[in-house]
Amino acid sequence: MAGGIVRICALALALGVSTPVIAARVVDPASARQAISAPAVAARDAGLAALAAEGRATELAARLDLIARDGTLSDVAQEWLLDRGLHALARLPPSPAARATVIRLTARAPTVYTRVDPDHGERATPLYDAGATARFVLRNWERVAAREAAAAGLAARDPRITARFAGETSGAARAGTADAFRDAPLGELAAQRHAVVGALAEGRRVDALALIVAERLADPELFGLLVDYADEREALAAVATAPRALDAASALETLARASRRADIASAAVLAAGRLAAHDAAARGFLFETLADPGTAPSAAAALGALGDPGVSAEIGRRLASARTDGERQLLLLALRLDPNPAARTELERFARSGMGSPQLQARTRRWLDR
Repeated sequence: MAGGIVRICALALALGVSTPVIAARVVDPASARQAISAPAVAARDAGLAALAAEGRATELAARLDLIARDGTLSDVAQEWLLDRGLHALARLPPSPAARATVIRLTARAPTVYTRVDPDHGERATPLYDAGATARFVLRNWERVAAREAAAAGLAARDPRITARFAGETSGAARAGTADAFRDAPLGELAAQRHAVVGALAEGRRVDALALIVAERLADPELFGLLVDYADEREALAAVATAPRALDAASALETLARASRRADIASAAVLAAGRLAAHDAAARGFLFETLADPGTAPSAAAALGALGDPGVSAEIGRRLASARTDGERQLLLLALRLDPNPAARTELERFARSGMGSPQLQARTRRWLDR
């Protein structure tokens, strides 16, 4: 098979790894494809697939144990089969024997590498990494178990689910609980609302659940609590989700509330811009926001993106009565970002007026000349 044996010391330098082992092999993708296409390897793979299809996790794990010790297989074929079998195990309920096999395989280090892009030097990456796949399998089993436990708790209307989620430190377990909340009937979800609201208001780590409940129940109050109390990531997600989940008036109320929180204010104003395409109240909010130095540029951008001749005309009227260059700059920005011909008409009118500083007039003319 094409591919070279290299000292892992040299490979470690390419990978940025400091601990050497005896040797590792670097193969090209074409040689790897040839190795796994051999009839004997394909037959082993078919056997693994058959065990998985029958749900026989213990037998599948035993087969992987044999493959891991089989010296007759090439290293590429061995690692590929282990990777395939582990992914199949991830989809089955774990037996004790299967779990023990997967735990053993988590310690397996990659032995076959490839250079993804030889033009970028000697950097190599594992072709297959059975140890990493085994760790994925354990996380997936943990996630599935957490989802099933949470689903049972939801069906029983158990309010302790939310408290357990708040104290959970495992990312896989938290993700599994969130999966159950996404799939639960609305009645079961509504039974958890009180616990979620209380935990969120107390600053406990339930932001992800609160976002799911808020969206699925179309709950304006919960959206408001999210933009007030959630971590930035979930608060931004609430800003993006509210216009889809709520009626226009409730969504605008949520976005206006979010615009008063510095780390999500700009996103909230831009989201209001998307509402403004069909909602006069949202357009009014954007014009009001032009007076807020922190969010005025976002409001100007949102107004410009509307491409509405009526909005362009209103900006032109405000521009004609503006008293400072600061006000004028924001209004001119909105017109510059507006693709509607009416916006260009307003820019030309301003240029003819001679209003504003010479620098502002010169900038406007440059925009018009483009």
